[in-house]
Amino acid sequence: MKFKPEISGAVLPAEALEQDFAQARNAGKLHLGEHCLYLRKFSGATYLPYSQIVRAWLRQEEVKARMCCATANFDQFYVVMDCADGRQRQGQVLDKDTGKAALDHIATRNLAVKIGYVKSAE
Repeated sequence: MKFKPEISGAVLPAEALEQDFAQARNAGKLHLGEHCLYLRKFSGATYLPYSQIVRAWLRQEEVKARMCCATANFDQFYVVMDCADGRQRQGQVLDKDTGKAALDHIATRNLAVKIGYVKSAE
């Protein structure tokens, strides 16, 4: 599998990434390894070392889908991360419980990370 760093300065050896990804826990489009968080893409995955995550929280989005005979409502869940480079990344998770488990996993791998959403003053 092809691995690409999510943050340009965080390049890791391919064999270490292969091994970490192989044992990573699947949380949807987000995979949780021991050293990195992986975001699945169409042609591989990008990786984000836990040390680069400054804040993380769970976001819930309501989706209203129109069908031929009715409207269906369902929720999608994302783990959203503010990173050391000032950018924000997100990865879709299977459900709310999986998202909470992903946040716990991130918090154990990076003790300095802040868990939870904070409304900006802007």
